[in-house]
Amino acid sequence: MAMRSKKTSGIKRYTDAEELEKQKLVKELLTLINKHDTSKLDNLVLNNRKKLRAIVNDKTACLTPLLHTAVRIQEPAIISLLVNELKADINITDQDGATALHVAAKVISNDRSVFRDLDSPYHQMISLLIQLGAKKDAKDLSGSTPLHYAASLGNERAVNELISKSADMEATDVRMVTPLLLAAQRGDGNIMATLLNQGANAFAVNDSGDNILHLVCSQSCGEAVQYVVEFLEKNAADQLSYMLNMANRKGDTPFLLAVAHVGCPVLQLLMEKGANPEITNYDGAGSFHYAVQEYDPQVIGLLKDAGVDINSKTITGETPLYLAIRLHNTNLTEALLKAGVNVDCENAEGETPLMVAARHGYNYMTHLLLEHKPNIDKMNSKCQNVVYIAVEGNDRHEVEFLLKEDEFHRLLKCADLDGNRPIHKAAEIGNLDIFSVIVSVSAGEGQMACLGAPNMKGQTPVHIAAKFGHLNLLKKWCADHLALFELEDNMGNTPAHLAAKRGHTDILEWISHAANPRIMQKRNYLGRTPLTFAATKDQLPCLKVLLRIKGCNVNNRDKMQMTPLFVACLKGHTKTVQELLRNKADPTIRVAEDHEVYPGWNALNAAVQNKQLECVRLLLESDHGFDLLKNKTGRGSCAMTPFRQMIRVLPEAAQLVLDKHTTKSELPHTHQDYFTVFIFDPLEDSWALIKSSTNSNKNLPRVTRLLKRIEITTGMDRNSKNNKMEHPLRMMVKFQREELLQHELVIASLTWKRIDRMALNLLNIFVYLLFLACFTAFMLLTKPTYSILAGTNRTVEDVCLAMMNTGQKAYVLSIDAVKYGTIVLAILNLVKEMVQCFANLANYFSFENVFELAVYSLAIATTVDTNGCMRRTGLREAWQWQTGTAGVVFAWINLLMFFQRTTPIGIYLGIFGLILTNLANLAVVFSPFLVAFSLAFHLLLGNQIRFNDMRNAFSSTVSMFSGEVGLADAMFNRYEPGGSPEKLVYYDTLSYLFFLTFVAFMSIALMNMLTGIAVGDVEAKKSQANLETVQQLVNSLVDSYTLLDKFKPNRSLRRKYIYFPNQKGGIQRQLFRYLYSHIEKSTRNEDTSTQGKRMELNEVVDKLREKIGALRVAFFTLSEAVTVLSRDAGSAEKEEQSSDYDSDSDK
Repeated sequence: MAMRSKKTSGIKRYTDAEELEKQKLVKELLTLINKHDTSKLDNLVLNNRKKLRAIVNDKTACLTPLLHTAVRIQEPAIISLLVNELKADINITDQDGATALHVAAKVISNDRSVFRDLDSPYHQMISLLIQLGAKKDAKDLSGSTPLHYAASLGNERAVNELISKSADMEATDVRMVTPLLLAAQRGDGNIMATLLNQGANAFAVNDSGDNILHLVCSQSCGEAVQYVVEFLEKNAADQLSYMLNMANRKGDTPFLLAVAHVGCPVLQLLMEKGANPEITNYDGAGSFHYAVQEYDPQVIGLLKDAGVDINSKTITGETPLYLAIRLHNTNLTEALLKAGVNVDCENAEGETPLMVAARHGYNYMTHLLLEHKPNIDKMNSKCQNVVYIAVEGNDRHEVEFLLKEDEFHRLLKCADLDGNRPIHKAAEIGNLDIFSVIVSVSAGEGQMACLGAPNMKGQTPVHIAAKFGHLNLLKKWCADHLALFELEDNMGNTPAHLAAKRGHTDILEWISHAANPRIMQKRNYLGRTPLTFAATKDQLPCLKVLLRIKGCNVNNRDKMQMTPLFVACLKGHTKTVQELLRNKADPTIRVAEDHEVYPGWNALNAAVQNKQLECVRLLLESDHGFDLLKNKTGRGSCAMTPFRQMIRVLPEAAQLVLDKHTTKSELPHTHQDYFTVFIFDPLEDSWALIKSSTNSNKNLPRVTRLLKRIEITTGMDRNSKNNKMEHPLRMMVKFQREELLQHELVIASLTWKRIDRMALNLLNIFVYLLFLACFTAFMLLTKPTYSILAGTNRTVEDVCLAMMNTGQKAYVLSIDAVKYGTIVLAILNLVKEMVQCFANLANYFSFENVFELAVYSLAIATTVDTNGCMRRTGLREAWQWQTGTAGVVFAWINLLMFFQRTTPIGIYLGIFGLILTNLANLAVVFSPFLVAFSLAFHLLLGNQIRFNDMRNAFSSTVSMFSGEVGLADAMFNRYEPGGSPEKLVYYDTLSYLFFLTFVAFMSIALMNMLTGIAVGDVEAKKSQANLETVQQLVNSLVDSYTLLDKFKPNRSLRRKYIYFPNQKGGIQRQLFRYLYSHIEKSTRNEDTSTQGKRMELNEVVDKLREKIGALRVAFFTLSEAVTVLSRDAGSAEKEEQSSDYDSDSDK
């Protein structure tokens, strides 16, 4: 980074030796230049000419070029030396793009006392630079030439010298500014005269649309304005009027700018030369508006005599008087009033000058305006009068000044569009002095009437003061009128409601002590108390104040039966919920059943739906935790309990519920008596649910309540046919709550369900195995139809009749037992499936169930005799043999599905299913490859049997895809002697090419890729297979229990079980332990198990607790020992002191 030295101008710092030497030379050269020591400089150049020539134009060696430094000290000899001897670039630029000529034009002074004639060094400097080759019209980064520099700095001699050297007087910078416009911007008459006399363009305009008159009229230099006008009149008289009335981009004319900067003589001259004083700019501001900015009484009179409208308005409606008051220009305001300005003119917002003065507290201006009798009844666009605006301005003196006049008293009763009077605004601002003045002036109306005046919302000044927390107003004016605190607005809210809503604790405390405490329990028209408002807005300090009031109803219900606790849970205000629960709030209170959004909900429903986990935790840990979970909302399949709602919306909360219903012994996990208590209430709904009643419908119309009572008492409820809620376990599967399915309570529940259903499962498996054995035996003992028909041209019917006539049978042994056994068992299984379908129609049609239906249907279709001949001979139709073949294959595959749900091998079957799914998906994606090569082989080798049609070609290609390419059979059999035409290859080159491409792409690359993708990431697939296995187990168990509920709806459910994992126990306990461990392994991975990690953490925590307990015992033991030792030491010291005292006394 370049750093500037204190003694040299901008030498860069370097680190290596070469650069340090360069820096030393630059520093020495700069020192000699600054000292004007030409002799030493010549010696330095003579001895280091080569090195200095390399440095003189190096911008990295010196931030400011050496030539610029020489020009700045005004030494022609040094400049010549640098340029002629060291070959310095005469047009080298600095960081701003300025050349040496720019520097010369900028630093040369205009002090004539130093130099006597035009042959001074200053002129020689500029002339020298131009003679040495400096570009007289070079531009810097802003587009300025040396002439711009000279004109902007008022350097008259430099301007003359540059003009004499033919510098471009019309050159423009980036803002289109010429040197003449720069001189006009300075108001420099001499330079303007020089430029204009030398032929500079007097009609140039910059990018803002300003001509020479705009710029010169913006300066307080009347002589310069007069000169330009006279010049234009002399040289371009026909253009003078146009120039005077030309508008820039803001719409300002030279006359408008002159009004604010020059006096009356110049303005009179401009008007005489054609300037129009009535022109306004694009904002609507006219001559009077500009006159306000620089007050001159003569200008006001001149403009008025010229016919300029003194009441002209801008586009915002501001008149000159309005602007003068806003700028607090007292003298101009007086002049305008004397000139007859309209005192009641209004701006775009309907405000008059009197309102502006009142808003800003300009008392003297208000007095001046009132002397001219303005209309005090005028109102702005918001229907606010001058007194209201004065109060809004919060200036006590202004309000007092206005209200001294009796005519302003009636304005105190006027209200704005919102119905607010000035006293309402004073209550909102909280200015006690203004409020007191208004109340005092309104004494004739009565303080109660004044303080109790309502606005459009029905809110009185007391309401507003309480709303904005102005306790001082309430203490001053409401201490003797406590009835004001009982006034209600249009919603039935008292001041206490609004104070609680805004969190003004001090106001609530004062009202509770000063007024009747029952006011704090008053309900608005929605049935809500201040406590409800505080809970809704999470105003915890206010909540605590309200709860301390005697008789506070913490369980107040509004008209929709919502309590403060319910609203706080709905909003997620954790600390508010905690405070309400600490004060015995009842979270089990339910919202009205007819509520559109929260029908029958309690506080727990609200917290869960809005995902407020901390609120859920507080509610579950309260005394009502179990009762909250019993709430039932909705009917039929749409019915919902909080626990089901948690599974759907907030599984973390469901985890808390499961933890709450799982109690573990404090003993170590390896202890023999260690146990876990499982309570299955949330999973089985084994508790008495809290449902809706007729009392909850009390807000409904009378006829509607009567109809609902009839529906409930007569059982005619339209939802009574489907009044079973979705099981929590099925919901865990539906919403893929893997963490919940891995919980110990869920595993224990599944274990007991399997034990309860074990006999039924064994019977089901036995029946299916018997069916499978019968069906398989039937197919194996029956002769295939195609073997009997082989070598004959007869139909099945003819063969069957011939076999019947000859007494032949189509089976080896008697198959009546297995045939009819298959039929009977298949029908029984179909009946079972139909019962399951009717019991749970919505969730029945899964792949497993449809697969079983297909197996049983195919078995029946195969074994049923189509006619008497078939019954006697046992011959099967051709289609029956095909259905039987498919059926027996499907039956054996279905056996795997039984094992997947009931045996430990289910996980491997799940993994196998996932791999097949991946392969099927990938095969669909890459199937165009198979079709492409099938077409190629069919078109090239169509004479061969394996490729003679598309069906054979596609089948052969798929077989080749698996690795059996068969290149020898396809390509080399043609070389066998006596080869048939079916073995020939007609296009061998292309055929070889396609075969090799197929082997490379399909058999090697694609097949390996498919295999890797299909079987890759085994651990992930194992985890997914675990989850699917548990999902199938849950579905099967829930379906069976749903079926049992249909036939035995009032059966008892297991609610509790105590599990001793380290004790053998009886058969039932051992069976539970075995199934529990099996399901536990199926539901989680050994490495990533959340429950396993939790158990490990629990063990660590237990050990830490034991160590902490031991440390506490040791600490207490040590503290007692220290106490004893200190006591002994103290007694020994006292004994020594007493012995010393005794010895002294003896002496």
